[in-house]
Amino acid sequence: MNLRLLTEADAASSTLISQHAFGLPTDGRPAFTIGPEMRRWGIFDGETLVAKANDRAYDSWIGGCRVPTAGVAGVVVAPEYRGAGLARQVMTHLLHAARDRGAVIATLFRTAPALYRSLGFEQVAELVDGSLPTSALRGIRPAHTTLRRATAEDATSIRNIYARVAASGSCLLARDGAAFEVGDRELIAATDGVTLAIDENGGAVGYVSWNRGSGYGGSATLSVVDLLAVTGDGYQALVSAVGSFDAVTPTVRIRTSGTDPIHWLIPGAGWSVSEVSPYMLRVIDLAGAVAARGWPTGLTAEIDLDVEDPLCPWNSGSHRLVLRGGTGHLEDLGGGSPEHVGVESGGVDAAATAVTLPGLALLYAGGVTSSALRRTGLITGGSAGSDTLLDAAFAGPRPAVLDYF
Repeated sequence: MNLRLLTEADAASSTLISQHAFGLPTDGRPAFTIGPEMRRWGIFDGETLVAKANDRAYDSWIGGCRVPTAGVAGVVVAPEYRGAGLARQVMTHLLHAARDRGAVIATLFRTAPALYRSLGFEQVAELVDGSLPTSALRGIRPAHTTLRRATAEDATSIRNIYARVAASGSCLLARDGAAFEVGDRELIAATDGVTLAIDENGGAVGYVSWNRGSGYGGSATLSVVDLLAVTGDGYQALVSAVGSFDAVTPTVRIRTSGTDPIHWLIPGAGWSVSEVSPYMLRVIDLAGAVAARGWPTGLTAEIDLDVEDPLCPWNSGSHRLVLRGGTGHLEDLGGGSPEHVGVESGGVDAAATAVTLPGLALLYAGGVTSSALRRTGLITGGSAGSDTLLDAAFAGPRPAVLDYF
């Protein structure tokens, strides 16, 4: 067996093994790209590709900062070779190589939760496709925000709105760089329409991108790709725009995740979920991940943590998480368990908190309490004081993701 990066010469075999695994049509056009933003790893038995996994370079917004991310996708083992540990082998190699290129976390949409949990991943968010009667949006009226159709000249404003929303959340991808490289005209043309919300000063404060679909009445559906705003009245204006289709599209389909404000603005009933895509995260470089994300600016604390990570052994050991002024760093305390946790108030705790890899993923993404992790055995040790510090350090919005890869 030989494990190596795929090349252009492997495009056909890579596409075929993916089609056999996921049932995706090839249409005679292999969807195959490689480069700095996409590294495809494969295991070969002689000349035959028998397993593969893709590492796409992203940044994730966490704590108001961009965190270098390995977006893992296309993990496949040929049916004749399953059960031999090849998925674990290619994934282990991918995670090590991703760290070498600078990624500090890895994320994926899981199809095999047991496999990925055994590799240290845990579910932190869900991408939810839901629908509701368009009539449920009747009655929403903005106070002063107006609407207009976006053009290519508005592309920068659209990107800025998304970036503001993503930076205030947790785990949303940064839509720039090579992975999201698209021109202004292509951005607008990607959907049937993009409607802008304009405030009373003439500035863009939100947008909704949508696909009209075919037909009217009966089964006709309006599909909303993004509905994002940075003001409440902007949200109301955009929801009103979607609701205005009720005479011709009885159903609206919306992609949401996390604590999406759309759920707070729907005046009518009828929301139903049609598809859920669970999103998992793993910390692959703990020291780098601590340094990369943002932290609460008003918190000064030191929290001792014990981590055991056989797959990424550089994470293993006793560490001190030091937070000050919105930044953080990790101090290596060696292999033994540290004696105490120091806090600004002078409090002392008896032992470090032992954090499992799933617990570490959930803490890092934010929006979960230490008591919930303790009830499920994902953290042990420590004390009430260290739990209070963990809750303060990792407090934040519920993780979310709006881009499937």
